[in-house]
Amino acid sequence: MNIIRAGIIGIGGFGAQHVRIATELAKEGLLEIVAFADLRAESYAEEYGKLTALGAKHYTDYEQMLGEHPEIDFVAIATPIAAHKPMCVRVMQLGFHVIVEKPPAVTIQDLDEMIAASKETGKWCQVDFQNTSGRAFRELLTELSQGAIGQVTHVTGVGMWKRTRSYYDRTRWAGKLTCDGQYVLDGTFNNPLAHLLNNCMVVAGSGDAGRAIPETVQAELYHVNDIEGDDTSVIRIGTKEGVTVHFYAMLSHHGHEVPYISIRGTEGEAYWNYQNTFTIRGRNGEETKSYSPEVLVRNMYLNLMQAISGSCEPLYCPIEACRSFMLASNGAYESAGLVREIPMTYAVEREEDGTTVRLLPELSERMKDIAQQGLLYSEASLPWAVPTSPFRMEGYNRFELFADKLGK
Repeated sequence: MNIIRAGIIGIGGFGAQHVRIATELAKEGLLEIVAFADLRAESYAEEYGKLTALGAKHYTDYEQMLGEHPEIDFVAIATPIAAHKPMCVRVMQLGFHVIVEKPPAVTIQDLDEMIAASKETGKWCQVDFQNTSGRAFRELLTELSQGAIGQVTHVTGVGMWKRTRSYYDRTRWAGKLTCDGQYVLDGTFNNPLAHLLNNCMVVAGSGDAGRAIPETVQAELYHVNDIEGDDTSVIRIGTKEGVTVHFYAMLSHHGHEVPYISIRGTEGEAYWNYQNTFTIRGRNGEETKSYSPEVLVRNMYLNLMQAISGSCEPLYCPIEACRSFMLASNGAYESAGLVREIPMTYAVEREEDGTTVRLLPELSERMKDIAQQGLLYSEASLPWAVPTSPFRMEGYNRFELFADKLGK
C-alpha cells in the first residue's frame, strides 16, 4: 500500500484517539500526517506536540488547510457532533475523502445531505462506527449472510454502563438535545452506545444495513440525571423485511458490563459482544470464536486507506450504510415525544471518584430478563415507565422535534 496523506480536524476529546492512531501509522511508514486544524490546539499540548514532531502544520481554519494542501488524500473529522455534517459535506466538495466520528449526524436530513455529497463528489465517507471492524463481528456477518441460522428474525442489543456527573459536565453539549441553535440529541443511542444500535441494524440486514430500514419505531426515553437527553432507553424497531430489533440501554448501572447482541433466526441463534467474541448455533452445529482485542479505530483507518489505494475491499461503514441507524434514532424521538424524568425515589445517588453518580438498582437487576422477553419498560411494569405508540417511518425524511429549542 502506498503512503497515504492525511489531515485532521479536531484534536481534543476523542480527536486525541485519532491523533494516536494516525501518529502510530505514520511511524510505521503507512501514513503521512500533512496538517491539522483546531481552534484551541494550545489546549491539547500532548497531541499538538505529537503532530508537529512529525512535521504536520497547524491551522485554525480547516478550509485554508485544505486549500494549501491539495495533496491530502483523506481528512479525519473528530469535532463536536453538530459540526460533522457541514464539515463533511464541505471537505468532500473540496475534493477529499473523509473519516468522521460517530454519530455522523443527528437528523435524517443531515445524513441524506452527506450521502448526496459523497455520491456527487465521488468521495468516500467512512463513519467511525469502529465496532463494525472487529474480526468477530466481520465473521459473524459472513455467517449470517450465508444463512448459518436461516433468516434473521429477531435482534436484541443490551448495553449497561455507568456515567457520572463529571461525564455530563465535561462539555457544554453533553446531555443536551440542542446546543447553540443546533441539534445535538446527545443520549444513550446517539453517543456512548451508538455503536451498539448501529451494529444491531447491520445484523438485522445480515450485513447489509440497507436491508434493515425501519418501518416502525417505538421507544421510551428517560433520564435520571439532570440533563435534557436520555440516559435510559428502550427501542423496538420493525424493519421493512420483517426483522424485529430491540435495543436496551442504561447509563445508570452500578458497573460497566460488556454490551452484547443476541440474534434469532429461523434455523438457529447467534451471539456477539464487544470482547471480540461470537457464537453460532445453527444447522451446522455450535461454534464459538474469540479473538484478541483489536485497535478498532486503526482498523477503520486501514480500511479507508486500502480503498484509497485501489483495494476492492468495501468500506466497513460507508455513510450510506448509516441510514437505518439514523432512522431508528430519529424515529425513537418521534415515538417517545419527549424524554421523561425518572423520579429520584427510584434512584440511588452516591459520591464516586470526586463526583456523583445516580443509579437505578431495579432496572440493573431486571434489564437482561426484560430484554430476553422483548418487553418495553412500560410492558415490564417498571413503576416510572410510561407507554408510547409506534411511529410509522414510511416517507420519513425530516426531523423537526424540539425546534423551539433551536433558537436558544
